[in-house]
Amino acid sequence: MVFYCDRQSNKLVSSITLLAIATGLVVGQSATHQSLAQTSTTPPPAGVTSINGAGASSITTLLIGTGTTYPLAPKDSWFNAYAVGNPPSLNNNVPPALTGFPNGTYGPVNSSITFRYASVGSGTGLTAFFNQTVPPVPPNTATILAPVSFAATDDPVSGTERVVGSPNNVPTPAGTPQNPVPYVQVPVITVGIALAYNPAGLNIPPGGIKLSRATYLGILNGTITNWNAPQIKADNGNVAISSTSKPIVVVRRSDDSGTTFALSSHLKAAFGAAWNRGVGKKSIAQTGGIPNPLPADTVVWPASFQFASGGGGVATKIKATAGAIGYVDSAARLANNLQAAVLKNKAGTYNAISSTSISNAFVGATDQDTNARRIKLVVTDPAAANAYPIVTATYVLFYDKYANVNVANGIKGFINWALGVPPVPASGTDLTIDPNKIAIARGYAPLPDGIKNQARTVVNTYVNTAFNPAP
Repeated sequence: MVFYCDRQSNKLVSSITLLAIATGLVVGQSATHQSLAQTSTTPPPAGVTSINGAGASSITTLLIGTGTTYPLAPKDSWFNAYAVGNPPSLNNNVPPALTGFPNGTYGPVNSSITFRYASVGSGTGLTAFFNQTVPPVPPNTATILAPVSFAATDDPVSGTERVVGSPNNVPTPAGTPQNPVPYVQVPVITVGIALAYNPAGLNIPPGGIKLSRATYLGILNGTITNWNAPQIKADNGNVAISSTSKPIVVVRRSDDSGTTFALSSHLKAAFGAAWNRGVGKKSIAQTGGIPNPLPADTVVWPASFQFASGGGGVATKIKATAGAIGYVDSAARLANNLQAAVLKNKAGTYNAISSTSISNAFVGATDQDTNARRIKLVVTDPAAANAYPIVTATYVLFYDKYANVNVANGIKGFINWALGVPPVPASGTDLTIDPNKIAIARGYAPLPDGIKNQARTVVNTYVNTAFNPAP
C-alpha cells in the first residue's frame, strides 16, 4: 500500500474537498503557527486598500508573523513593518534612538494599503491566483477578500499556466493580448528544508545528529527504519544514537506542498534513480487537457510514514512523537524550537541549517527562466563546501495588469522596500525595521543582491494597470 502526496493534483478535486483540505491545514497547525490573517475579521480601515494573497506556509512567519514575542510576533513581520497592520495596532512603534526616525515610529511605510495572507499551501494559493478566486478557508475565518492579488509558492510555475477570470488580466474586446495571459513571478526570500527530529529517548551527540547523504536518503526512502542502524552510528563517530531498537517515525506533508517539491527536487538531483519515490510532473495531457488546475509533482511515500497538513502540522506531530523525524522549512523549525540534523552536502562536509549556510547555497545563483516576466532559481544540490544542501527560494506571483492602481502601486512599493539594496532604512539599528534582519531573525536567508535587483526591475516594469508587451 502506498500514499500519494501530489504537488498540485488536489486542484482536480471538488471545491468541497478543497474546503476540507484547507480546514485540515489550519486545524493541523500549532496555535502559534496560525496567522492573524486567518483569524482576524477586522475590515481594512477607511481609505486603506486591502492587497490579498494566499499560498505557501513557508513564508507565513516572514509576511505576517506567527508567535507572540520577537522575532516571531506579527508586529515585527514584513507586512506590518511596511503597510497598515491587520489590525493597525500591529504596526511597530519603538524609541527614536533605535529607529533613527524623529517620532520613533517605523511602520507603516505606506499608510494607504494593508495586506492579508492565507497560508493554505502553494497549490491552493496558485489555483486561487490563476483562477482569480478566493481560496477556501474554514468557516467564520475567511478574511481573504476578492480578488486575490498575489500568490506565494516554493515551487516556481512552469509557464504553461493561464490566468482566467476577473477583474485582473481580463482580455479587452479587441482580443487577448497574449496566450497564455502573462503574469509575473519573482523570488523574495530563501529557506532551507530541515530534517527536524524529536530527541526523546535518543543519545544526541554534541552539535546534533549527523546524517550523511546516503543515510538521509535511506530514511526518506524508507529503507533505514531504526535509530540504531549502523549507518547512523557510522555518521556520528561510531557513537550509538540509540543503544536499543528504536523505530524511526518519519512525518511527511499530506497537503499540496512546495516544501515537498523542494525536498524531492534535491533528492532527485543528488541521487538520481536512487530516489525512487518522486515520479515527476504530470503533463497537460495527463490532467485531461485542463491547464487550470496546474500540473502536479508527485511523491509516493512509504505507507508506514505518518503525515500532517502544513509545516506547522508536521512540526507539531514531530514534537509530540518520540523518535520522530520529518521535513519542515527553516522558519517553521525555528518557530517550533525543533532540533535539526546536520547534513552532509555535495562537497562532503557537514553543515547545520542556518541563515548563513542557506545563503552560501545561493552564491552565484542566476535566473534560469527565459521569460522576462519570470525569475527561476535552480539550486537543487549546491556545491559549496559551506552550503546547506536542501534549499529553495520562495516566489511571489503577481498579475501583469491590475484593475486597481492602488494595488499595483502598493505591490511595487512593498517589493522595492523588502528587496531594497542596501537595507532600508540604512540608519536604523532596530532589528524590527530592517527587511534583511527581520528575515534572518525568523530563520530565512536574504536573496543575493543581484537577484534582488533583478526582481525589483521585473516588478517595476510589468506590475501596473496596463499590459506590457514582451521585450
